[in-house]
Amino acid sequence: MTTSLNQLVYELIELRRAYIKATDPLSKRMVVDWIQSTRAMLLKQKFDKPFANIDDHYVQSLGPIELEKVLSNELSPEVNDYVYMYRTTIDIPITIESKSGIGTFTRIGPADRLSAKYKIVTYDDALDRGNGKFNHNTIYAFVLGDRVYITSKSGAHLTTDYLDIRGVFQDPIQAARIKVPAWDYDDDYPINKEIIDQMKLLIIQAKFGLTLIQPGDKTDNREDNPEGGTLQKAVQASQPSNIAE
Repeated sequence: MTTSLNQLVYELIELRRAYIKATDPLSKRMVVDWIQSTRAMLLKQKFDKPFANIDDHYVQSLGPIELEKVLSNELSPEVNDYVYMYRTTIDIPITIESKSGIGTFTRIGPADRLSAKYKIVTYDDALDRGNGKFNHNTIYAFVLGDRVYITSKSGAHLTTDYLDIRGVFQDPIQAARIKVPAWDYDDDYPINKEIIDQMKLLIIQAKFGLTLIQPGDKTDNREDNPEGGTLQKAVQASQPSNIAE
């Protein structure tokens, strides 16, 4: 099942109208910003857990990204070996942060996806590795600034013209429009059911000024029989409405 950004936006707007009877206009752009930031926060929390897996629903492909040649000594004054590296010709969106320090890329490799992906490391590791018998031909990928670089001690990386880059990005809109410039809010948005309800509740609590109030138990029968509904039930029961953009 796919979910569009428009669907999420209008569900939240309708929940706000229904629950607090608000008549003042709510900027669609503002709601989109809330969705983006809350999604990023929830995914970081999820990926920080031990043995966390990255669901493919969150992953986006940037498509084939062209590379350009650059001398290694241009990256830092400490680098003086004058080795040619390759880097992307465009800035790459920031991925969700990870404890490893290499972000949440799921693949950096040749545009031909049948070829093996490259080893993703930090900038420092890319400079230090590759001196052994078994990793001399290994191609390493790393992020420096807003670009992705590839390098190897043997020069094996010099035959690569385009990169296939896949990952979980903090700004899915920016990532989507690199591959499909015409992408709009009615297209698939990288999220799944697991965090949609969490995201709605957090936005309603933090941005709409509402809190989840536990209903009182009106029946004296030693059982938990609260009367009335909760905001959580309203969120879970919400359905996209036919609202014109």
